[in-house]
Amino acid sequence: MAWRMSFDYDEVHDVVTATFEDCVLNNALDVARWRTEVEGHLSRYPSKVDLLINLDGLVVKYTAGRVFGRERTEVLARYTQRSFRYGGDEMTKMFVSTSGVINGAAVNVYNSRDEALKALLADRAGGNSSPSGKKAV
Repeated sequence: MAWRMSFDYDEVHDVVTATFEDCVLNNALDVARWRTEVEGHLSRYPSKVDLLINLDGLVVKYTAGRVFGRERTEVLARYTQRSFRYGGDEMTKMFVSTSGVINGAAVNVYNSRDEALKALLADRAGGNSSPSGKKAV
């Protein structure tokens, strides 16, 4: 399998879904590649998006965790209005949670896309610019 990511727009729900395939982050160079590619995809949208992130296929190793947390916070703050996650292995979810606490960001991890979408739509309907009034990352 080869490293691949896609960002697909769901017009019905006005949300972008990020999907990863074999994106294994072992070190800072892998994280830099991840950031560059994610920014390349998200910068194509005319404004900040609501983003669903499928964590399946994105693997954050211990050796990349701290750098990943910082970089994800910055890139998602720049390009997203709110973001919700689903799936993923335990290590990756741990780094998402840990970096959320360290950076004061919402974590929003759900078991399925349907659950994450439902939570995002409820948050949007509640008038929040981002989950819990915090910058979504």
